[in-house]
Amino acid sequence: MAGQEQKKTYTALKGQTYLEALGEKPSSSIIAVKSGNRLFDLRQTADSDREIQAVYLDSEDGIKILRHSAAHLLAHAITSLFPDSKPNAGPPTEDGFYYDFDMKPISSDHFPVIEEKMQDIVKKNYPIIREEYNRNELLSMFSNNPYKIDKIIDNVPEGGRSSVYRQGDFYDFCTGPHVPSTGYLKAVKVISLASTHYKGDDKKPAMVRIYGTAFPDEKSLKKYLQNREEALKRDHRKLGKEMDLFVFNTERAPGFPLYTPNGSIIRGELMSFMKEKNTQRGWQDVWTPHIFRDVIWKQSGHYAKYKPNMYVFTLEDGDSYGVKPMNCPGHISIFEREPHSYRDLPVRLSEPGTVYRYEKSGEVGGLTRPRAFTIDDGHAFMRFDQIVDEITSILEMIKETFKGILGNVDLKFDLSVMDKEHPENYLLVYRCKNCGSTIEARKASMEDHLLCPSCGSENLQPDFTGWDGATEQLRNALDREQLTYQEYPGEAAFYGPKIDVHVRDALGRMWQLSTVQLDFFMPTNFGLSYVNSESKPERIVMVHRAIFGSYERFMAIVLEHFAGKLPTWLSPIQAYIIPVSENYHEYAKKVQSHFLKEGIRVGLDTSSETLGKKIKMIRTRRPAYIIVVGQNEVENGTVTVRNRKDQQKTMDLKEFTKELGKEISGRNIDQFF
Repeated sequence: MAGQEQKKTYTALKGQTYLEALGEKPSSSIIAVKSGNRLFDLRQTADSDREIQAVYLDSEDGIKILRHSAAHLLAHAITSLFPDSKPNAGPPTEDGFYYDFDMKPISSDHFPVIEEKMQDIVKKNYPIIREEYNRNELLSMFSNNPYKIDKIIDNVPEGGRSSVYRQGDFYDFCTGPHVPSTGYLKAVKVISLASTHYKGDDKKPAMVRIYGTAFPDEKSLKKYLQNREEALKRDHRKLGKEMDLFVFNTERAPGFPLYTPNGSIIRGELMSFMKEKNTQRGWQDVWTPHIFRDVIWKQSGHYAKYKPNMYVFTLEDGDSYGVKPMNCPGHISIFEREPHSYRDLPVRLSEPGTVYRYEKSGEVGGLTRPRAFTIDDGHAFMRFDQIVDEITSILEMIKETFKGILGNVDLKFDLSVMDKEHPENYLLVYRCKNCGSTIEARKASMEDHLLCPSCGSENLQPDFTGWDGATEQLRNALDREQLTYQEYPGEAAFYGPKIDVHVRDALGRMWQLSTVQLDFFMPTNFGLSYVNSESKPERIVMVHRAIFGSYERFMAIVLEHFAGKLPTWLSPIQAYIIPVSENYHEYAKKVQSHFLKEGIRVGLDTSSETLGKKIKMIRTRRPAYIIVVGQNEVENGTVTVRNRKDQQKTMDLKEFTKELGKEISGRNIDQFF
């Protein structure tokens, strides 16, 4: 119902509040309005005539507003309970919110008191009022909080104005919007604590980060908390330890994963899967070194942007090197080894390339945020007119990949496009109005004024033709695949529009995995061109694509999605043999030898423990099948097989091997019985 109502368009007249513009008294589920890509409070006054739509509490925008307001609720409670605390910032997140405070350390023991105070503020149902002040007034209001002062100085120019949101005796520097009153925040929960530093800089003041979440109703909150509890059980770090998949040695290699034999099996199977997909669609394997001289990183632009996150060093001979944070410059070096005709394109190069990035210690976490990870990286070099076909092929590959590994999961497609109101943020062609010459540049990165290279004029006009054409081709590819997608103006990288793909796991969590990124920047920096049909050089268009994203992060998601009970083709232990007693060890070893010859990954327990204890001990390793052998199996040449659901079946050894082989080779998600 809300989804249908939300499409209705209203007209807000200049001087009218948006609440008035909605006409009759709106439902209590309407918390804001939207005009274009901008969100407004219901009590705000329209500064011009504009078309608006109602924003409902349970919509995507509504939940973000709700959680932002819940962050203010938390700050209100903390500053009431701990008067010496100084709030920094509190944004909404994908599944909740957090707020950073300069305050004495607290523990989770304080959560009941904090939540009680929050509920007291909710019950009082304070109106949440937006007020505007000039820069000097804002600086005076927040004079006792250096963190707010920094934000005001950074965001409000001399003579400018900005907003403050007030609820009861609490107020915060914020652009909003927010829910109409604190009474909307009934389903809120404080979740956890973390330590951080101001602006993420460990040289700046230490801060307490408090995480929470909020939902439109108690039922949704309860479901989230149940899923969160289940997620803790499925945490890939816990599963990795139980299944003996990887090691993190904080003394010797902090943030760098080391894969055990079992973990290497999963990683290798995922790489084999991707190699097949690449081969089927014309991607050619390459290999690039892990270290390059710094000249390549300067040319690619990574030094300017990524140097603080790179591992760099200088040798005795004075040569400086950088460990690669990206694979693309290496692929470019391979592509440019020979000239290319328009007939040669596209050229598709792929590599499971390991990259290294220095993440701050507080940001490193398991396989989802390591300092070394391997990307299923691909770079296509093509003509402009080939974009739609190439993107379509990649989108098909994405759908095939996630359906093949995870099953019928939901995929969400986001198209990030440029914000034409701020062309200075993007690499664009500028045309001189005086002489007609063109120059390609990104204004925001230049210290001096952009001048015409021919006549020196500043009278330059941005030409959006290339960006518009490329963006339209991305739209065409998405439409060709009949995919529903949402556009995000201003979210494009400065060097081109992109498509991001989010995947919903078994717990309903959305993970951003695949990225398909058009790039006009690197072909410009490296002077990449091909010879067109008129024998003239023409600029290459480059596409960066990663389907999994990184093998590490995807492995973590797969482990949590299946709770460690991986499809048999991915399982490190596909069959685990347990003889009833030592009298059947010889037959168990024959079965093991048979499986090994058939390429089946098999384990064998010849310990003196009881059958029940052996089964219990191996459960944590999550083998696909447990095979028990005793007198009947020896006499009949059979095996008694238990699947993951503890269903049991006695089968002829060769019959079971045949069925198991089909399950593995078909990369089936479900077991054959």
